Amino acid sequence: MDRYTKGFVVASLVYFFLAAVLGIWMGGTDGAGWVKFAHVHFNLLGFMAMMIYGVGYFILPRFNGRTLRWPSWVPIHFFLANIGLIGMVATVPERPSTGFLLFSALSVISAGMFAVNLGATMLMEPAKEEEEEPSSTAGPSSAATEGAAPAAPSAPPPAAPKIDPDGRVGEILTRWPQTVDVFVGHGFASLANPEHREQVKQIPITLRMACERHNVDLDYMVSELNEAIAPAPPKAAVAATKTAPANAAKKGKLAKGVTIGADHILGEILAAYPETEKVFRKYYGDGCFSCPGQATESVKQSAMMHNVSEKQLLAELNRAAGF
Repeated sequence: MDRYTKGFVVASLVYFFLAAVLGIWMGGTDGAGWVKFAHVHFNLLGFMAMMIYGVGYFILPRFNGRTLRWPSWVPIHFFLANIGLIGMVATVPERPSTGFLLFSALSVISAGMFAVNLGATMLMEPAKEEEEEPSSTAGPSSAATEGAAPAAPSAPPPAAPKIDPDGRVGEILTRWPQTVDVFVGHGFASLANPEHREQVKQIPITLRMACERHNVDLDYMVSELNEAIAPAPPKAAVAATKTAPANAAKKGKLAKGVTIGADHILGEILAAYPETEKVFRKYYGDGCFSCPGQATESVKQSAMMHNVSEKQLLAELNRAAGF
């Protein structure tokens, strides 16, 4: 979670506590009229609404495979929602008043920003620039194949093909089917399904966006994809025996002798290095060994979900594995 998304969740808990205190006050005394108003609104606009804001911003775009339409709105929404709620409670004894109406309007505007931002994220197609960017990168490829047949632009240059971080995932999968193994090895398990791959080819999502949503290191991903599509060099036969374990790891099969990386899957790590069980048990408890996420979550994803230092976790896993 980013700063303001997490801020909504923290604020909701603070308002929940304040509402509980006011509830006790109301039950034990004849509190002023504003106490009941504050109790109700701290519960509704404070606890419930802000919890929904924080969780909604974090989860709903990911469920729809998209980034938030206007992320710059989130800090504005955060401050408007808090100022509006606190201002309403502070000015409620003066109702009707210009101040109360002003703070009420801020609360309504903040709720509208949330609805519009998430609604646009889920219902509108991604910005057109993102869809057209890959076509601009195709220029050099076309120029590099002067005199080739008309169909040549659809095929990668034989000498040194390159994958652009802002290229569409669907285009990459179409032009270089062999990259499926790389995607699957980095946690995009659903791409192993041919039907899902066809669906993805229709979605204008870039590699950069996909890596951000799946918490995958973009530079590392691009380098592995380019390695997967590059023509084998003359000395490849000699190097193949040295890189066999690494290639197996890329395809989702972590082999003995390969250093554990941030993108390796937990279940595969445990299968290759059973001695790492004590490290996972230390950080994640016994639930790690019965959790279905073990088959799809990487070290990086699990560290983020459990609020654990990725570097520290990797260091201990590799130490336990004998590196």
